[in-house]
Amino acid sequence: MKRLCIVAGGTGGHIVPAIAFGEWIRENHKEVNVFFVCGTRPMEREIYSGLGFDPITLPISGSPLGADGIKDKASRLLGLYRSIFEFRRLIRRHSFDACVLFGGYVSLIPLLLCHFYGIPVIAHEQNATAGKTTRLARFLGKKIASGWEVCSPFSPCDFHRTGIPVRRFNLGPPEKAWSSLGFRVPFPKGKIVGVLGGSLISQRLIQLSGFVVNDPVFDRVSFIILGGVEKGRPPGRKEDGGCNVYVTEKQRDMSGFYSLIDAALTRGGASTLAELGALGIPSVVIPWAGASDDHQEMNARCFLESNIGEIWREDEAPESLKESLFRILQGERASWRPYIEGDESESLWRLISSSIGREII
Repeated sequence: MKRLCIVAGGTGGHIVPAIAFGEWIRENHKEVNVFFVCGTRPMEREIYSGLGFDPITLPISGSPLGADGIKDKASRLLGLYRSIFEFRRLIRRHSFDACVLFGGYVSLIPLLLCHFYGIPVIAHEQNATAGKTTRLARFLGKKIASGWEVCSPFSPCDFHRTGIPVRRFNLGPPEKAWSSLGFRVPFPKGKIVGVLGGSLISQRLIQLSGFVVNDPVFDRVSFIILGGVEKGRPPGRKEDGGCNVYVTEKQRDMSGFYSLIDAALTRGGASTLAELGALGIPSVVIPWAGASDDHQEMNARCFLESNIGEIWREDEAPESLKESLFRILQGERASWRPYIEGDESESLWRLISSSIGREII
């Protein structure tokens, strides 16, 4: 195989594992040319460029099913129509040997055209509940790679559990990581909790963290809000002229952030959970209730089957969130599950190999 198309758009939850897989291929199979394909949302370009990639862009900004109003729906339908011809040109120009779909609205047209032209397709589903494109791919007889042991509504014989590709991290001493994130105050004593609201930066999660930090039981715990710089500093408990809440901008390289934290408050995005699990970071998972098919709840349940953490739901009493965080802080960051880079990518690579009917060199 010489040419592999990787399609991923929408949010970082789709794009980051796609890039992790692409990077693994470039390092381990230099003979393969990898082509990334995304949509036109500014955030997609921001994520790709922030990680050093220049993807091919299809002229579509979202699914017509999620459009606001007739004008937006018409615009997206036109984008879908134009994307048909654009992706067809890509197929003719590059003659892809296989295509891997990492999800997002942008995956629909590549799925249909690759099916039409007989190009092998593998759909990688990061979530424990399959999205619409993944379900269509299964209907068309494509192989499904799942990030978890569960991929609802499919039965175990309908998918292959490969795991979620995790990007490379260069973990280092917490004190050095503190400086690398740009903090100009002394490195705090005590444990540090990271607050991760996903690539869209959950304001509700930031509000909840503001409630937690005001409890005296967390006086000696510091909180770092990832991506909170643009939204302003949340309220924190002041002590000795300082504050136990810090904010930092979005990090495209999460090595420093993960080097610092002892635990996490996080949404239930599959890619984030995969990274936290790979690094053994205990987590309180707060699933977003608005996630389609309640997939963040399913992700959280799967995460807890093999990782240290608890689930807290937004219809529960806020006091119970404090209790959950307090409990996981009593333990230590897991050392029994070492981070082995590339295992998930290797599994996915082998699935692609079987899909094109020959061993990949």
